[in-house]
Amino acid sequence: MKKILFCIFAATILIWFSCSKKREGGATIEVVDGIEHIHNTETPLYPERTVVFEEELSIRSEDAEGNIRLFRPSWHLVDGKGFIYICDLQDLQIKVFDPAGLLVRTIGQKGDGPGEFQNIGEIALLPDDRLLVLDWEAHRISMFDTEGKFVNSHKFINWSYDIFLTTSSSYVRDERIFGEKTKLVVKTCDFAGNEIFTYGDFEPRHSQDIKEAGQWFSVSVPYDVRSILAGDQKNSRLYHCMNDKYLIEVYDPNGKLFRKIDRPYKLLLTRSEDKKKYLAGFTRSSETSLALIDKHVQMPSVKTVTDNLVVDDSGNLWVETNEEKEEQGKIFTAFDIFNEDGVYEARVWLDISLGLFKNGKMYTKETNDETGYRVYKRYHVIWSE
Repeated sequence: MKKILFCIFAATILIWFSCSKKREGGATIEVVDGIEHIHNTETPLYPERTVVFEEELSIRSEDAEGNIRLFRPSWHLVDGKGFIYICDLQDLQIKVFDPAGLLVRTIGQKGDGPGEFQNIGEIALLPDDRLLVLDWEAHRISMFDTEGKFVNSHKFINWSYDIFLTTSSSYVRDERIFGEKTKLVVKTCDFAGNEIFTYGDFEPRHSQDIKEAGQWFSVSVPYDVRSILAGDQKNSRLYHCMNDKYLIEVYDPNGKLFRKIDRPYKLLLTRSEDKKKYLAGFTRSSETSLALIDKHVQMPSVKTVTDNLVVDDSGNLWVETNEEKEEQGKIFTAFDIFNEDGVYEARVWLDISLGLFKNGKMYTKETNDETGYRVYKRYHVIWSE
């Protein structure tokens, strides 16, 4: 009898530890099977907190003399000294600007040789500011030193487009295996390309094929239900959200799921304006193709929660929701901000797109409404008390 009572007591203690709860800030924390669940309230901890972005620098396609510096700019990075790296997809070079916005050097060029590119998918900086360039067409990752000189490269199998995290000895990238059902895997590799471990399988981006009137092409799916991923460089964490629900998973530097973050959230219904906005994204399509897209692509009944996660250099997670409002002719988007511990701290409405954060600054790319050219800007970030 005593043995039975002891077993019951031990089991009760075990269950209590595996499902213990506590309060922190505005969240309830529950540990289940070793995974920390952060249950946030619908209202943030600091509902009055706001942020202001003051523009400091603008890098345009042309310099002061009218010379073209950026032809088809895309991804950008900022190193520890404030130098800005912008990937130009037309001439396949990485163009480096100093903190004052002056072009100081270029890295790489189009070609098949060492330090050359066939198509650039992503760029990333190591903690010591060495540069990694992922070439999705050549299935190759190249490394450059802090002066932009080629160091080495290695090949990879299948397809890869994104680098999420880097350390002094490894990097985290995606791998897409195309077949009857496309697989998306996230893995950590060393600088020789050897796989160290994998985070597991995730849901890739989807597309819709349109076949009619002698045309055959694929388009993006509106409010696509898929995995949204982001790296926390400060803490070497990977964030994941299956974007049809407000649930964010957090993986530690060893690829182990250790935290889940949620908050009450009601999915928004789609509207006729959302279809118009979706169609407006096909600016280079012919009238015939646009009519086919309008005919065949159906809007879902509800919007996804998010299509973008951003982690700033303080380790805060910014969830860009699909909530919008219009004020004074501008469109504002709601961003939910969670601290390093997963607590929902603030909600802000922004009329600019978020890029990357570095040393109290935010760097982003914007599109000039008149010319259609992309402009890269640096903002000073000012928080209210």
